[in-house]
Amino acid sequence: MSRKPNIDHVFKIIETNLGNWQPEGLAIVDFNFKVWGVRGDVPEDVLNFYRRFSLSEMHVGDTVHNNNTFMMKATDKIGVIVVMKNTHLSMLSAINLKGRINALSDLYELEKKIKTDGEEPEDGETYLRSAEIFLKEEAYEIASDFITLAGFHYLLHDQPEKAKEQAERALKLCKEKGITSYHLTFALSCNEACNQNLEKAEEFWNQVRDKYSEQEKTLVDEAIKKAKKMKSLLHRFLK
Repeated sequence: MSRKPNIDHVFKIIETNLGNWQPEGLAIVDFNFKVWGVRGDVPEDVLNFYRRFSLSEMHVGDTVHNNNTFMMKATDKIGVIVVMKNTHLSMLSAINLKGRINALSDLYELEKKIKTDGEEPEDGETYLRSAEIFLKEEAYEIASDFITLAGFHYLLHDQPEKAKEQAERALKLCKEKGITSYHLTFALSCNEACNQNLEKAEEFWNQVRDKYSEQEKTLVDEAIKKAKKMKSLLHRFLK
């Protein structure tokens, strides 16, 4: 049985391999620039800067610098964004991390959960299995996303009761764990869609859609589109 990655443990390994300097913020992203975890302060403008670069076109160990931050490709599918106190420490810590890139083996465990373009899309049960893995690791924000994705999947495939159940579950998790970031907005979008408040659902979704992969965007767009069509047909029938 393969060992499950622990997000906090992965962050600790990254910090250790930066050298003797404590980072101000760390983020783990995949090749679709989905954020899989954040520790400390990683400002939105830093994330937006690195969204310009394609991890798919970089080699493992390649690094992009910007002032006191850098992004390094750590595995075939995963990048690490680091925020340091100043530019000098950023350069030094990047050199250290690149020299110890093989020490980040736990990232390969996380990588196994990331779908590559062209692979079969996830189904509802697969999303929920992924959610359970991250719940056990106490990576609650990621888990809430997978639960929400399951909700949208069920909505798209004409299983409204299952969709609503997962949407409510994602919102409950956000409330219990104090999640107030874009993960909450994503869950709200699914919940509104399940309640046929489709304009509100689309409004929430448009606020956060750039946080998600192309496959996930397609799923949500199609689910909302289908819900709109069904609502329109029902409206005509009831006239």
